[in-house]
Amino acid sequence: MSPFEIRRLEITDAQDYRAIRLAALQGEPEAFGSVHQVEKERSIAEFAERLATSIVFAAYAGGQIAGMAGLKQETGPKDRHKGFVWGMYVRPEARKQGIGSALIAATIDRAGDIVEQLTLTVVQGNEDAILLYRKFGFQVYGIEPRALKAATGYADEVLMSRILIR
Repeated sequence: MSPFEIRRLEITDAQDYRAIRLAALQGEPEAFGSVHQVEKERSIAEFAERLATSIVFAAYAGGQIAGMAGLKQETGPKDRHKGFVWGMYVRPEARKQGIGSALIAATIDRAGDIVEQLTLTVVQGNEDAILLYRKFGFQVYGIEPRALKAATGYADEVLMSRILIR
């Protein structure tokens, strides 16, 4: 039996989603485009709305939410064949147990039912994340310089994609 469970979050899981999202933004502020202070002010209804408009997988270990990964399909007539992986995070104490791999595998599996291609961005220098995504067939197709700006300076983002149909 696996020491963790992966499942899709439902609207009723908004509290858990909020908890893991805030933990991600507080623990790894340089890795995300949003900031803890802004997200902390959002209502539970706003977190529930995100769960209604995106696919979010969560990892539960010991009955507690330990990680998440989101998937959003593009909506335009010429780009709805693509999906964007966002918000990937695993709590530090839950890392090195296969949770990240399981979250990405679940995301890819679900994406295969609705899109032809996945894209994602990762802050340059986050080699563990880049290696994880490469393991699942994502390839680098570019670097966006100065993609994120914080009080500590700029961060470039690595742009990655994976074709799902053959």
